[in-house]
Amino acid sequence: MATLTEKLRCHRLLMDLVFPRDCSLCGIPIIDPNCEAICTACFSKITTPEQRCVRCSAPLGPGIREATGDASSNKTSCYYCKRRKWLFRRAHCYTAYHGTAALATKKIKQSSHEPLAIEIGKRIGHWLNQLDTFDSQDFACVIPVPQHWLRRMMVRYNQADILAERIALEIGLPVNRYSLYRTRWTEKQGTKSIVDRLKDVRDSFACKPNKSIVDSRILLVDDVVTSGATANDAARALRLAGAKRVEVVAFARGVGAFDKASTGLKTTL
Repeated sequence: MATLTEKLRCHRLLMDLVFPRDCSLCGIPIIDPNCEAICTACFSKITTPEQRCVRCSAPLGPGIREATGDASSNKTSCYYCKRRKWLFRRAHCYTAYHGTAALATKKIKQSSHEPLAIEIGKRIGHWLNQLDTFDSQDFACVIPVPQHWLRRMMVRYNQADILAERIALEIGLPVNRYSLYRTRWTEKQGTKSIVDRLKDVRDSFACKPNKSIVDSRILLVDDVVTSGATANDAARALRLAGAKRVEVVAFARGVGAFDKASTGLKTTL
């Protein structure tokens, strides 16, 4: 007798014959019933770095050691975070922002690609459950990085909210969408230097009084971490509201390109 999983898989195959699904990234038809919005070939290109900083999740390698001029650069003090004083304890980023992962990150910012955000959130949750350094029981809830209320009214979509909902479902935690909020509108951070990002988002988050946050450990979710400025200010608001610890989960870790002629890193998210 067929199990429920087998029945659902057969149902998906039949539905695909009538309503074929195309990969959000390459556009070819998806034939794997376990994939919703991205084909197996495309997702195989989104890799998880084997060596990464245990604090900021930046990928480690020869390029980073060369940039620091220090061949002994270690995982707890990489080039991108060794002088940073963040208010979140650490970041867990599924992949590095480049190639197919960069394209996927841009896609999930659009409401038309919500199914892709859902599938990525599912895979992040599965990945977290397999990490030796992560235990969902350490946390009280998942909180997505919120949009300003005016932007939310305009676009009616927040990719961080979609990711957080699916991640929370996979790791077995509740989602808290209403405690953390933005106090003011901030411009898009994609093309700004780290120094400008830090200035722009400073004091841009606040947290409503909530007993469930006091003395709790919070998992903050966003689509991408680059400078860490947004996550840091959100963590500041949560800590002021009484959170004991904040850790960040994101799909991609962007490290930008180092430009000696300017201050900090420049990115093009």
